[in-house]
Amino acid sequence: MHEVVSEVLAQARGASRFKWVAIIAAWAICLSGWVFVSQIPDEYEASARVHVDTRTVLRPLMSGLAIQQNVGSQVRLMSKLLFSRSNLEKVARMTDLDLNAKDDEGMQALVGSLKSMLSISSARQLNLFTISAQNKDPKLAKRLVQSLLTIFIEETLGESRKDSDTAQRFIDQQINEYEKRLVAAEKMREQFKRENYGSLPGQGGSHYDRLQSYAAQLEEAKLAIDEAINRRNELKRQLEDEEPMFEDFGGGFASSPLDARIQSLQAQIDSLLLKYTERHPEIRILRQTITDLEKQKEEEPDFAEDEEEGFYGGVGVGQTSPVFQQMKIALGEANANVASLKGRVETLQKRIENTKQAMGSSLEVETKLKSLNRDYLIIKSNYEALLERRETARMSENIEQNTDSVKFRIIDPPQVPTEPSVPNRILLSSGVLVGGLVVGLGLALLLSLLRPVYLSPQKVREITGLPILGSVSMNWVPSLVDARRRRLWMYSLVSFTLVVAFGAVIVLEVMGLNLSSI
Repeated sequence: MHEVVSEVLAQARGASRFKWVAIIAAWAICLSGWVFVSQIPDEYEASARVHVDTRTVLRPLMSGLAIQQNVGSQVRLMSKLLFSRSNLEKVARMTDLDLNAKDDEGMQALVGSLKSMLSISSARQLNLFTISAQNKDPKLAKRLVQSLLTIFIEETLGESRKDSDTAQRFIDQQINEYEKRLVAAEKMREQFKRENYGSLPGQGGSHYDRLQSYAAQLEEAKLAIDEAINRRNELKRQLEDEEPMFEDFGGGFASSPLDARIQSLQAQIDSLLLKYTERHPEIRILRQTITDLEKQKEEEPDFAEDEEEGFYGGVGVGQTSPVFQQMKIALGEANANVASLKGRVETLQKRIENTKQAMGSSLEVETKLKSLNRDYLIIKSNYEALLERRETARMSENIEQNTDSVKFRIIDPPQVPTEPSVPNRILLSSGVLVGGLVVGLGLALLLSLLRPVYLSPQKVREITGLPILGSVSMNWVPSLVDARRRRLWMYSLVSFTLVVAFGAVIVLEVMGLNLSSI
């Protein structure tokens, strides 16, 4: 650290040999710089602050019923698009600056200059926007700010309504398109159902259900055939054992009409027993009827006497047995039942074959119908959603037309500036002074490096590497001391004069005076 300090001090002592060069350079730079700063033209800045209020009482009430636009984002986006060519051309026309543009190149140059003059800044959390304009003419600066503020408000409000109109037109266009597609889909479904009527799923049940139903009916029919055949065979056997005829003689036994009825009922019971058990209601009724007939026969006196005699008297006559007749009738019914059941079995077998053949084509029909239904439901769902969106868009448009979704409050209106905003001559003059001093010191240091001298014996020993036998000191006589003192006073006076000149420049700037006007 000590070596660093020693080196810095050595360089400073070396640069001090050229202090007059440094102060002269500082003076030259400061004078030229201050004159240049005084020649910079004044520019005036006009500004306006506007607050954009996007909060409304109606917004939370209409939540879910109308489209809630992000007005804050829309305003911020509009602030970025404010410096588009079209808007800047509007500013030029509103301030009559377009009169100076003779052709397209002139207008393009004017738009470029306006873009550099105008600026906008914002505080996002507060929705506070500041519009500024700089120009040599303070009145023109104020008109520029006023024009840009008007465009900002009009474009923001108009853009919101324009978005609503565009959205509604787009929704109406989509609704018309989907309505046509929906009608076409409905016609396609209707035509397909008409062409494939009878093969559609759900008409009389599916083919698989019908196939199962036919198979179950076929099994029942086969069982019924077996039962009918067994009944028919039993009737045949009983008919073979039954005598078809019997004779009545004068001294022989004869049957009464009640006996014939009892035999007929008994034959019916035998026929029913082939299909049912004793607990069947019809069998019970028939047996009860037989019991009643037997009681009636016992109560008839004529019949009792004839029965004791054993015959009715007269000549024997041959008669057909009523039991035989009933059994023949039952056999005919059994044969007819067997034939009917066989026909039913054949019909069911044909239906099963036809159903199996139809299952292949019905699967293709069902797949095509599902595809048509799926497309139809998708189109219908989108169509209904678009109808809801259109109502929402209409309500949103009504809200925007009848209410203020965004309010602009001008906090600070634009005014004609009285003081120039740029250049900041005090700051620039101070910078010129600092720059002059830095350049002077740098020049002195550069000269000391270009023309080095040895300021101490130690430096000579470090550079040459030779031992130092001795050194000769300077003996300052009074005349040299006086001359040295005069040069130091002169240098101090020149340096102090530079500081005084800087102070005078600052005072003139504070007083509003310009060096160019003096």
